[in-house]
Order: sequence, then C-alpha cells, then structure tokens
Amino acid sequence: MAKMVGLSRKLKMQWLNKTAELVIEGLSEAEIHDQLNEYLSFEISSPTVLRKTREILMCIWVYENEINSRLKCEALSIIKDLPEYALEVHWCMMMAAYPVFNDMCKLIGKMSEFQDEIALSQIKQKLYDEWGERTTLFHSVDKLISTLKELDVIHCDKPGRYQIAKHTVYNKRVSVFMVYTMMLVDNSGYYSFAELNNSTYFYPFQYVVEKEYLLEDNRFTMNNFGGELSISLNT
Repeated sequence: MAKMVGLSRKLKMQWLNKTAELVIEGLSEAEIHDQLNEYLSFEISSPTVLRKTREILMCIWVYENEINSRLKCEALSIIKDLPEYALEVHWCMMMAAYPVFNDMCKLIGKMSEFQDEIALSQIKQKLYDEWGERTTLFHSVDKLISTLKELDVIHCDKPGRYQIAKHTVYNKRVSVFMVYTMMLVDNSGYYSFAELNNSTYFYPFQYVVEKEYLLEDNRFTMNNFGGELSISLNT
C-alpha cells in the first residue's frame, strides 16, 4: 500500500502554537475543531484550504497515534515550561504525525553534510524516487518547503536554492526529548552517541545529548556491543 502524504498545506508557527495552546487548555476535540476554524478563518479564505490546514494541525497535536501518544504529555509540558523551545517540540510532533516530513528532513540533512546549498530540484527528485511521482506529493513538496521557510529553518537567496538556518538547543531536557522522538520514529533498535547527536532528522538544530542525561532517564537502556556503547529504548 502506498504511503499517505497528508502534509499538503503550508503551516505557520503561530498556527502550531495556537493548536498546542488549545490542547493545553484541556478543550475537547470538537472545541478545538471549532476554535481552529475561527482562528484560521482570519488568514485563510478558502473553506477547502482551511479544512485541510485544520486537519493537519489536529493530526499533529490532537489526533493520537502509536508514536505521538508517547510524546504528547512531555511535549505539552515542555511548551508550558520552556516556550522558547516550541519550534523543537512542534518539529518532534510533526515527525510523529507525518512520514513525508521525516523523509524530507533526512534528505535535507544528508544533503547538507556535503553541500552548503540545497536545490529544490534535488529534493523533489529524491522524494519522487522514494514515494513515487504522485500528484499529491507534487503539490505537497512546495507546501513542505514553504512550511520550513515559515519555521525559519531554511532561507532562500535565489529561486530554488536554499540554505539552512541553524537553531541552538541549550536545554538538556529538550535535547533528550528530541532524541527520544527520533528513536521512536526511526525504530532502528540501537544507536551510538554519534548517531544520536548528529541525526539528519534534526538538521536545523545544534544540540548535544550527554551520556549522563540518558543514564538518568528510564526511557533508555545502554548496552555494550563489541566495545562500543549503544543506546536503545525501553519497551
């Protein structure tokens, strides 16, 4: 079965913040639905675009799946306690909701290891190779790129060419949450410290996870394989 693209509209940081705020307030799904309709209507005139945008936001923060249900409580707590790291938390929740977002992040992250400038044509071609040349993906790529620009993680000096805008994470709680999210989403078993601290999923972020952070956290297990320390998630 073909993977569902889903993330087909541009998102703005203030829209993500508003959705998280409504969830923090403890509103019901129906109440969040109605309040987002009202909130988004000030910027989106098309009923179809408004509906799609609302549903994407609710998929990120309201509707639960196997991954985001394990993240949501801590994600909301971090936003309440450390609102300056809302971007990193939204990023993790988007990872938990949309595989196409993950694939684009990994792709841009890998490309940025070898080149300073990312070409839109390269991104599109590699995503088409992965997902197939579907109409939904064709429209979604541009919306994904627009979202990344809105989130200030890429910028464009000339058409079709992008540079990465870096954000530094100074808080260890946020760094550990990011790593936990990556391991849930990636689901590859064991990771070295190098893999955890240089994940392509988090290409715009400069962060450090120390061994001590993970030792203190019962979500992680450390093992020694062939003389190398590896980290996995507790089930």
